[in-house]
Amino acid sequence: MNGALIVALPLLLAFAPVAPAPPGGAVRYATTCASCHGADGFGSTDGPSLHGVGLAAVDFYLGTGRMPAAVPWVEAGHRHESTGQQLPLADIRALETFLAPMVAGGPAIPMVVAGGDLTHGRALYALHCEQCHAVGGTGGGIGASDWAPALDQATINDVADAIRVGPYEMPRFGEHQLSQSDLDDVATYVMNLQTVKYTTSPPPFATSGPIPEGALGYVAILLLVMFVFVFWRRDTPPAKREEAVRRDEGEGRKP
Repeated sequence: MNGALIVALPLLLAFAPVAPAPPGGAVRYATTCASCHGADGFGSTDGPSLHGVGLAAVDFYLGTGRMPAAVPWVEAGHRHESTGQQLPLADIRALETFLAPMVAGGPAIPMVVAGGDLTHGRALYALHCEQCHAVGGTGGGIGASDWAPALDQATINDVADAIRVGPYEMPRFGEHQLSQSDLDDVATYVMNLQTVKYTTSPPPFATSGPIPEGALGYVAILLLVMFVFVFWRRDTPPAKREEAVRRDEGEGRKP
């Protein structure tokens, strides 16, 4: 019996189905990215050039599922591999290896360490991030059709990538603006936000930032206009106004 198993085992292994190896970076780029970014990476009407953008940008857009984009030039939120919208990690790493020479010159994938100073991270977040991403990291509108995404699904690497890359409407923070220790502190604070529950108020006060502040400005202007419209002629009693009108009409009839 043991001898038969020894003879049959190699045959079983030979005919057993083998999982296909993940495609290489060049193949994945040709099938997933080239239709928008061009075969040579110089972009097209459907996507920007990739030359000089840096590996941090590639890591951010692929790692958060924002790329490959379902619709060109449309900002997408954080998407997951479980929904079929994010590439598997092996494919992402293959693409990064393939694209490294092409994107060289931009920000490199930053190193970030958890366990930073929460107090300092809170101060940095209030100074640089809170106006758009809100106090609790819930995001919100920042004008026109632009918006700042919620941070509840971001990993610490996503946060570090975004800080160095400045995706979409977000400004880019280089090392001369946020040092490595600053990066560790603010990224650690954002991760801590995901464990804290914030209560929000009804609109337009549900978030901080330009939209609620602008709404307050519009309300103030509207109230001022109503006040002027209602009260600007209250210094003239209605009876005197009528008398003045009759007098003017009478003078108009005189030859």
